Amino acid sequence: MSGVRSTILRGTTALAIGAGLVLAGVAAAPAATAATGGSGSATGGSGSAATAAGSAAVGRPYKGDPDKEARLVSAEDDRIYNVRALASAARWSGLAVSQPYRLATGSSYTLVLVARGAPYTIDDLMQLAPSTFVKQPDGSWLLSENIVVENGATLRLASPDGLRIHMKSNHDGFVSIVTQAGGLQVVGSAKSPVAIDAWDPQAGAVDTQTSDGRAYVRVQGGTATLKYASFSHLGFWSGTTGGVSLTGTDLTTLDQASGDQQGKTKRTTQDVFGNAILPTGALPSTGGSSASAGAYSYVSALVQHVTFDGNAYGLFLTSADGVTMSNATVEHSLIDGLVLHRYVTNSTFTSVQSTDNAMDGVKMTRASTGIVFSQVKATDNGRNGITLNGSGLADGPNSAGMPTTTYGNNALTDSTSADNGRYGVEVIGGKNVRISGSTATGNQMGIVVRHDADDVVIRNNVVKDSAQNGIAVVDGPSATEVSENSISGADIGVYLRGATTSSVTNNTVTDARMHGVTTVGAADGTQIENNTVRGSGPSAIDLARSDGAAQQGNTTVEWHSTKPFLVTLRAIFQPLTVLWTVLLLVVLIAAIGGIRRRRRAGRREHPYAKLAPLSSFTRGAVDPVSLGLPPAPTARGSHAADPGGAAPQTAS
Repeated sequence: MSGVRSTILRGTTALAIGAGLVLAGVAAAPAATAATGGSGSATGGSGSAATAAGSAAVGRPYKGDPDKEARLVSAEDDRIYNVRALASAARWSGLAVSQPYRLATGSSYTLVLVARGAPYTIDDLMQLAPSTFVKQPDGSWLLSENIVVENGATLRLASPDGLRIHMKSNHDGFVSIVTQAGGLQVVGSAKSPVAIDAWDPQAGAVDTQTSDGRAYVRVQGGTATLKYASFSHLGFWSGTTGGVSLTGTDLTTLDQASGDQQGKTKRTTQDVFGNAILPTGALPSTGGSSASAGAYSYVSALVQHVTFDGNAYGLFLTSADGVTMSNATVEHSLIDGLVLHRYVTNSTFTSVQSTDNAMDGVKMTRASTGIVFSQVKATDNGRNGITLNGSGLADGPNSAGMPTTTYGNNALTDSTSADNGRYGVEVIGGKNVRISGSTATGNQMGIVVRHDADDVVIRNNVVKDSAQNGIAVVDGPSATEVSENSISGADIGVYLRGATTSSVTNNTVTDARMHGVTTVGAADGTQIENNTVRGSGPSAIDLARSDGAAQQGNTTVEWHSTKPFLVTLRAIFQPLTVLWTVLLLVVLIAAIGGIRRRRRAGRREHPYAKLAPLSSFTRGAVDPVSLGLPPAPTARGSHAADPGGAAPQTAS
């Protein structure tokens, strides 16, 4: 057993030395796995800025440096991983873990807060990091050191007089606050809120450049309590470094032991793999040298009266359970506003306003379930106001072994989505999704359901002034109910394409410009019933291009047809209709010709009836003597002319 442990120690030592990290404290505690290459990384997954910016049809472009920022994300992942590795190595070596310690990581330091019963406060930071947590002349604080909060520890940032913390962030580097299965409490009051931002000390202003990285806050596992606070101009590129992120952590990589290992002897503060150990407190002079830096825990959070302004991602959630967010504002994000990225479950979001974000205002990606959005207002976003994606993580066998299960049981109620660049609300796949009592105004399309979604109910909503369709159900959804909605000012009120067993009932469509309801393609089992349709266009209910759809009981008396004469002719004279019409005309013409010929045959004259003998055209016989000519010779054997008779006639 001791040989195995010796092997593990040698491997961990090599990792630490290879990373160039210097252990600089008196104890170590467990740390969590960074999400390298995971859902929020810049190099993969739908949470990345590259994916978000590259795949969208519309939305404002990301202004940072993709290649450089992706490398910075990878470096941050490595730093967090190595903090955990060194903590585990220190525990294996038998060090005490009762006091915080510091690591030299790259060109900066990382202060590690170890487990204890009481939260760490502003006063503790003043004692532990007097050189890197400094009060400024205006009463704010400048943090120029990374902080890691380990499992069993809690960092509480609060003050009865209000609190403003600037996290150093400029072209020389940036700092972060990261918990590893620990807790973070940022708690102010209505009169005395807490404000945290990325700050450039040289410029004396917030850091607006992301190409060289930017300060961020991440709660990795554990819990977060954010009340009466603001987080502004934080983060870059990936979800986990995107500003404020609440993510899960893999507990199998954490050393759950605390205190000294039984039977181990404490080592002195100068004997950890030959590296120098430095105490907390004021930073010592280093002469200018620096070193390079089975269970799953879901993060839970309470977010109330919080503003996220100008972050890369406003608030990014992944592997979170039981999140409650209310009375919050997310605005001016460089990518998406509020993001629920994979495995967010049993959470509620109430009275959340998401405005003027570059991509989606609210974005729930795949593998989230049991989510309730209520009184959400998403306006003036570059892409969708609200996106609800319940599709499976994979369509079939895949190298990562992702499940093909679809997700759902999500609801959007009493919400508003207005003046967004693309759709007001988009439902992508999933099942058992409810959208009710909401308003979508001034979007390209109001509410869109697509990609094999199943059992989606769109009921009692108001959709106004859509540039194209009011409500669209397209590309494979089944059992979609569109009922009791008020739709006005769209090209087509309700548009269904490739949607089966759908029901469109009891809706009121007004001011439609082409059709009230249209179905296209396969529409087996689709019923269009008891809708009231007003407007003008080629037709009120258009089912001509679909198979299997039926309608009954619809009121269209106030529909004004604008179908041109030629369009009407085209509608009447379809190719088969024209063919049969031509054949009928041929038969009719042939029949009429036959009748006419029979009638003429009844009164036909002899072919020579109008002809006469040649003699009828002469003047009679003339005596040649009367003309001074010799008498006509008498034929041989003929009788002598009667002297008293007439002379033989000769043609004149």
